Amino acid sequence: MQRPILPSTHDLEAFVAAIEAGTMGGAAEALDLTQSAVTKRIARLEAQLGVVLLERGRYGVRPTGPGGALYPEARRALETLRSATELLRAERSARHETLRITASHTVGEYLLPDWLATHRRTGAAFHATMRIANSPAVLEAVREGDADLGFVEHGGDATGLETLVVGRDELVAVVSAQHRWASRTTIAVKELVGEPYITREPASGTRTVAEDALAKAGVRLEPALEAQSLETVKRSVAGGGGFSLLSPLAVAHEVDAGSLATRRVRGVDLRRELRAVRRRTRTTVPGAGAEPARQLWRWLAAEVSPTAGD
Repeated sequence: MQRPILPSTHDLEAFVAAIEAGTMGGAAEALDLTQSAVTKRIARLEAQLGVVLLERGRYGVRPTGPGGALYPEARRALETLRSATELLRAERSARHETLRITASHTVGEYLLPDWLATHRRTGAAFHATMRIANSPAVLEAVREGDADLGFVEHGGDATGLETLVVGRDELVAVVSAQHRWASRTTIAVKELVGEPYITREPASGTRTVAEDALAKAGVRLEPALEAQSLETVKRSVAGGGGFSLLSPLAVAHEVDAGSLATRRVRGVDLRRELRAVRRRTRTTVPGAGAEPARQLWRWLAAEVSPTAGD
C-alpha cells in the first residue's frame, strides 16, 4: 500500500496562522511572509488534501467543516514538532557544554560515578568535570559560580541555594576486624570516649555531622589522628590505631574484604541527608554547563531522591 504524502509543515503553519489571525494578511504578518506566499501555501495544502479548508470572504477567512476538523490536529502536530525540535537542540547544545561538579568525598567517590553513568545510559550527553572538596568548599564553589552543581554531606549554610535530598545514610563506628568491638552488634555512645578516635580534618562534612550529633548526646571526642585523606583514616583504623565514624559507603569494600568492621552506635542519632545544591537565583547569566546541570537535577529528583515519590 502506498504511503500517503504528508503535508508540509510550512503549509500547515500557514493554515493554522490564517485561522488564528482571521485574515490572510494577519497570517502573513505572523509568519513574516508575503500575503501571496501564505495564499500559495494554503492552496497547495487544499490541493494535496483534496478539500477546501477556508472560506474566503470580504472581511477575512474562516474554516470550512474539513478545515475546522483539521485545525486542532494541525496545531497539536506543530506544537509536538516544535517541542521535539527544542529538545534535540538542547541535547545537541549539552554535548558541547561542560558540567562542572564539586562534591564532598562520600558522594563524589561512592555515589556520583554510578549516578552519572546511569544518567548517561538514559540518553543524556554531556562532558563533566568533578572536583572533590569538603562540604563548606562545595557550597562556596556553587555560590560563587565555580560549580554548576554541588553535593554535600551536611546542611551547612545553604543560604541562597536550592537543595535536593539525594540520599540518606547513618554513620557507623568503624574498627579493625580484629578489634574487640568487631564481635559486638552495637556500641554504646559512651564507650567511644577514651578509645583512640581517628578522623578527617575539621572541615569534613562527615566529621561535622558526627561531632554535632555527639555533642547533642553529651559526648566530646579528642582526635588521636586527624587526616586529610579518607584512605589514611581507613588504613589507620585497619592497622588497629583506633576507631572512626564513617559512612558505610566509604568502607563497603574493606568490610567485604574482611579488614574492617562496622557497628551501629546506640544513644546518638548519626543519620544524615546527602544533598545536591545549585544556585537558586535565575537572574544571573547561566554558565556553560547550565543545560546539562538542569537535566541531571531533573533526573536526580525523579530517579534518585528518596522524596521522589512523596
